Amino acid sequence: MNNKISVTIVILIAAGLFVWLASYGWINRYGSSETYEIVEPGVLAVNFHAEDLALKEADVFAEVWQNTPVLKVLLNHQITERPWPKSSTPSVDVQAFHNGKDIYFKMTWEDDHADKTALVDSFVDGCAVAAPIDTDAPPRSIMMGFSSPVNLWQWQANKDMQYWQGKTGAEQTYADFVYPFEKEEIFTVSIPELNSAVSDLLAQRAGSVTRKDDQIVQGRGIWRDGSWNVVFKRSLTTEDKENDCQFSETKQSVSFAVWDGDQDDRGSRKSISEWVDLQIQPPQSKKPAEQKTSDVASNVDAHKKSWIEKLSSFSFVSTANAATSQTQAIETVKEPRVINIVAKRFEYTPNRIRLEKGELVTLRMESLDVTHGLYIDGYDLKIKARPGLIGKVTFVADKPGRFTFRCSETCGEFHPYMIGFLDVTPNSRFNAFVGATGVTFVLILGLVLFKGKQKNGVETNV
Repeated sequence: MNNKISVTIVILIAAGLFVWLASYGWINRYGSSETYEIVEPGVLAVNFHAEDLALKEADVFAEVWQNTPVLKVLLNHQITERPWPKSSTPSVDVQAFHNGKDIYFKMTWEDDHADKTALVDSFVDGCAVAAPIDTDAPPRSIMMGFSSPVNLWQWQANKDMQYWQGKTGAEQTYADFVYPFEKEEIFTVSIPELNSAVSDLLAQRAGSVTRKDDQIVQGRGIWRDGSWNVVFKRSLTTEDKENDCQFSETKQSVSFAVWDGDQDDRGSRKSISEWVDLQIQPPQSKKPAEQKTSDVASNVDAHKKSWIEKLSSFSFVSTANAATSQTQAIETVKEPRVINIVAKRFEYTPNRIRLEKGELVTLRMESLDVTHGLYIDGYDLKIKARPGLIGKVTFVADKPGRFTFRCSETCGEFHPYMIGFLDVTPNSRFNAFVGATGVTFVLILGLVLFKGKQKNGVETNV
């Protein structure tokens, strides 16, 4: 009896150990899963203040900024420009408010030297605010307009000095464009009129930065006590909705950039941030005294209703709320879950996606370098994305199991190894594999022990 119990315990322990090893090997058969941290975007409060700044030098340090919340935004150096890594401006303090007509942004960052002169071997300090024209912008902005059209407001120290002080900081060079034997100049040199210290630009993808015809952004920068203080000013909304971002009560995001002339920053070599969500406070409207009196009177009349009217209205409202709740529940179920995928040579981020069976999902893929694709085995779904063009596909995860997705566009020498995995639970294939393996192991072990016992019995009888 004791021997049978011991053998049973050994069999159960061996079977459990085997099932655990099989499970561990199956889950990690393609290597350990990638761990990454999803950083939620910062939120910048844009409160209402009845202040109208003319961008004088005193306005950069006006009292309104003392009552405006400050958000410290982390910056990273542009990853598409060498050298890697490179020292950069680590962060910038950002403030914003609006007066119902105009919106103001203030950027403050530490800089031990003010670089205001642009020469052949020296560069100027600068900063920028980028706001997407499309409110459904991608979550990354590695080039401030890499995957979505944006307004780019670029402030530069040399333009600030020239516009506000009438100085260039560089020696004037003489140039004679009149050829010999000519009485007057026939090849003129046109220089754009400088009507602001900020360049109002448009950007959509790499190499697409263009100057807008209408320059409607103003800016002023002051360097004081080892820090730059730059204020941007523009109207909340414009008539040109195709080329200008609109700051209304709807969803809006911005990103920021800083150029350090001492570090040879210029062009696309800069320090940038991720998107920051704006929380725009609506203008505070004051009701006239007469309107307040009428509101109070209407409230008194409402309280004079009979209890029967209140009961009937309550029943009606309850029914309406129930119907509305059912409608909202249906709409919520129909709304797909959006998963953002970033593709670059030669990896996906994230490279492992877990879904529930029956879940409605939208995969939204963005490419950071070249054209990439995404093909899901078993679902026969394909996405294509190139820089500046987002690929989307919506489907129902109705097939449980593990499926491989791979790049379907030739993107380089390691293109065949650019893969990821889609796990849809419940994974019946895995459960069946583990169950079948465990049953097979127990049967084989029991058969071996049975034959060994039978052989021992025959020897004893002999």
